[in-house]
Amino acid sequence: MLGAERRKRLLHEVRAEGVAHVAELAERLDVSPSTIRRDLSALESQGLLNRTHGGAVAEANSSLEPDRPQRSGVAPWEKRALASAAVRHVAPDSTILVTGGTTTAAMVPLLGAVERLTVVTNSLHLAGELAQHEDISTVVLGGYLRHREMSLLGHLTRQALEELHVDEAFVGAYGITGGGISGAHVDEAETDRWLLSRVGRVTALVDGSKFGRSGPVRVAAADRIFRVITDASAPEDDVRALRGAGVDVVRV
Repeated sequence: MLGAERRKRLLHEVRAEGVAHVAELAERLDVSPSTIRRDLSALESQGLLNRTHGGAVAEANSSLEPDRPQRSGVAPWEKRALASAAVRHVAPDSTILVTGGTTTAAMVPLLGAVERLTVVTNSLHLAGELAQHEDISTVVLGGYLRHREMSLLGHLTRQALEELHVDEAFVGAYGITGGGISGAHVDEAETDRWLLSRVGRVTALVDGSKFGRSGPVRVAAADRIFRVITDASAPEDDVRALRGAGVDVVRV
């Protein structure tokens, strides 16, 4: 692989993952760690990413997340299994907050089975899906539009939630560790963090691939998470740490 081609692929890997480590990149690209370090330094000098100890993160003005269409095709059966497990915890006559994401979106077709349910969301994508379920009362929080994710963010979003009582929030996550969940996009993660601080319980839907990955912004510390729904691939050490913090970890 030529150097220019390798660096192009390297940049794609960092932007897709948000946070990437030298050893993992070297294995994926089948080159030495020293080559990866040189390439990362070259890309940093062009302002395309930021070096960190042992790896790199995407440049602040670029996206840390894959596009929604790209993410929506990732492990659809696993997402559906997590969503199904989450919906089993939704009580009739309750009000829930569902934030944007391809995993939480998989809950929507299943929520119609819950009687007298109110769903609050700051995602226009989810609102459009919920509009097909006339039996679900839907409240859309206002805010400024993040076009990439079709999510509404900022102080108007927070102000709208102040008028509501929410029993439980269901969220996805860019990454999760024993310390809690984190986000990749600063504005979105900050809005999510505020929203979650105002609800009774927080349930996170995260597949095993999100464990051990940390985004630049903490969304919720472990002691703010009531439940994590994940799959069998979640690392046992992280699961044990979450349970030690009092989190109910459910494997599907």
